[in-house]
Amino acid sequence: MSENDVAIIGASSAGLFAGYLLAREGLPVRIYEASEGLNPAPRTLIVTGQLYRALGFTPNEAILNRVRHIELTSRNARARVSLGEPDLVIERGRLIRLLASKAEQAGARIELGRRFTGFQGNGDGLALSLLDLKKGRVELVKARALVGADGALSPVARAANRDSRPTVAIVQAKVALPPGAAADTVQVWFDRRDTRFFYWLIPESSTSAVAGLVGEGQEEARQRLDRFLGEHKLEASGYQAAQVPRYESGSQPWARVRGSGVFLVGDAAGQVKMTTVGGVVAGLRGAEAVANAILRQRDYGKELEGLKKELDLHHLIRRVLDRFCDTDYDVLLNSLDRRAMGLLKTHNRDEMARAFWGLVLAQPRWLVLAARSLLRRDRVG
Repeated sequence: MSENDVAIIGASSAGLFAGYLLAREGLPVRIYEASEGLNPAPRTLIVTGQLYRALGFTPNEAILNRVRHIELTSRNARARVSLGEPDLVIERGRLIRLLASKAEQAGARIELGRRFTGFQGNGDGLALSLLDLKKGRVELVKARALVGADGALSPVARAANRDSRPTVAIVQAKVALPPGAAADTVQVWFDRRDTRFFYWLIPESSTSAVAGLVGEGQEEARQRLDRFLGEHKLEASGYQAAQVPRYESGSQPWARVRGSGVFLVGDAAGQVKMTTVGGVVAGLRGAEAVANAILRQRDYGKELEGLKKELDLHHLIRRVLDRFCDTDYDVLLNSLDRRAMGLLKTHNRDEMARAFWGLVLAQPRWLVLAARSLLRRDRVG
């Protein structure tokens, strides 16, 4: 039986970043990934400049584009938000390969083709069962701490008696950037006929973009996206898709097993902003929290308090938005005045907790709009 101080299941961005942070402090770390190569399906993401601060470095290899404006469109209204700091359009696969390189340089070992099948308490640690997919045999690994970074349907979460999280579907199409569309501007459409979330067009460059939406299921989302593409005269050259967990405010992403810690991070912990279904920066913040908990023997729940506050707020806003009708979106966009725009310019969506009360004071009618939507008996759409 081989032994590590920390075993991380899943070579996700959160798992690799946790491995990097732990290994650079001298801890023996192994990262186990079921895939036989670090070649995840390409997927274009948009993140805030908070990515720099979360990582502590600039991931130039993963950045496709920088955008400075977001145009929001509802049925009868439109608003344009300028960003004080550009959003980053990144390619997920490139980010994962960059983080894998950083983790290995720091001393972490990445073991590919290893599928986690369970664990049990074993003296002063945990005994993990890992299936070697190439050899077809189970390997036993001992670890003092286990980190589950293995996605929305996390086997580590199930093994630790943490229920799998409900998910939503992201589907997007690679398209040519339409004539007249600016490469520094993201476009967002709210359409309650099709989705309680939104459609988007994210420029990757001066010639290419991705158009997509969030839906309840992949098939339904794909059908609606294809209709959207037809309406906007966009032709898909390929599709990208993912299942993303819903954040649940009361969940506890950790467990103790005979004195050893089992921690969940990233999608496995549901660390996702439910307003936009974005989880890259939140997952990196979760990775930092778990690294601090392990390195300094701190309480993981306390390390997560700042992130939890942020995600709880996004969860609350999503509850309100889920009950919006098209007219509510019209009112929301029409009430984006100069003061509110200024706050949105200086506070990105990964730090909404800092801007919330300022936004409420800038536009108190939003509280009325929110209360009215929450009092509706049934969801809209």
